[in-house]
Amino acid sequence: MDTTKTERKPRIAIGFFGITRSLKWTLPSIQENIIQPARELGEVRLFAHLYQQTHIANPRSGENELLDPEEYRLLECDEVTLEAPGGCLEEARYDWILSHGDAFHDGGKSLANLIHQLHSLQVLGRMVGKWSPNVVILARPDLQYQDNCKEIIAGHLSLSTDSLTIPDWQWYGGYNDRFAVGGLRAIQAYLDRVSLIPLYVQRTGGPLPAERFLRFSLHEHGILPNRTSLRASRVRANGYTLLENFKPASAGKRAARFFELSIRRLLKKFCIVIF
Repeated sequence: MDTTKTERKPRIAIGFFGITRSLKWTLPSIQENIIQPARELGEVRLFAHLYQQTHIANPRSGENELLDPEEYRLLECDEVTLEAPGGCLEEARYDWILSHGDAFHDGGKSLANLIHQLHSLQVLGRMVGKWSPNVVILARPDLQYQDNCKEIIAGHLSLSTDSLTIPDWQWYGGYNDRFAVGGLRAIQAYLDRVSLIPLYVQRTGGPLPAERFLRFSLHEHGILPNRTSLRASRVRANGYTLLENFKPASAGKRAARFFELSIRRLLKKFCIVIF
């Protein structure tokens, strides 16, 4: 039997993180617009780091729902790590981070959620890295993906490992952190940004907003992300799909990010530290 065709296929990893929350509603869009297009282009493995919860209560999102802790099985991942929520907060020094301000103004609830997400991404990064994929897709399982990502994946198969693509909407002073596609080096910078929290707080004085922190982390690694108009809407635990703003970031914002990174690269060359 000739196995050379299989061996030559590029490796495409799809990583899920956080909580499944609404997977029973979002799964068809994940299969149609992420998993199937990836399988048409290469050898695919599905990885997940997920929190096991039986209930979600979030005043900011208006959710107060029971969760199915076995819902993650619908994804049929090749490798799954399950973790109880809470433990990562002490490891990340949550109280210290919160003492520098609350960017979300909700008593630290959303900051705790952000730290859980960043920890989940870091663990996922270790899992994915062992397989050494050519392209990695990072996908929240609670999103309704509205567009096919085959073209983005195919493009990254011929790009460098430093390349990264993120949504061009909802930048909110930084970069959209909803989902990402990229080469392994760029993706590892994206996945491991929890380790840069102390540096970010030291440089800025805090607080820690998600989009600004992503911008900081990518620029620290010298990465200027590509943009995509692919859409993905949040779906709450009760099945409610949020109306999202998909208006692209302005040309001014894009230019500002480019010049900021260019200046950062130049100053780093001369060992000058800036935010």
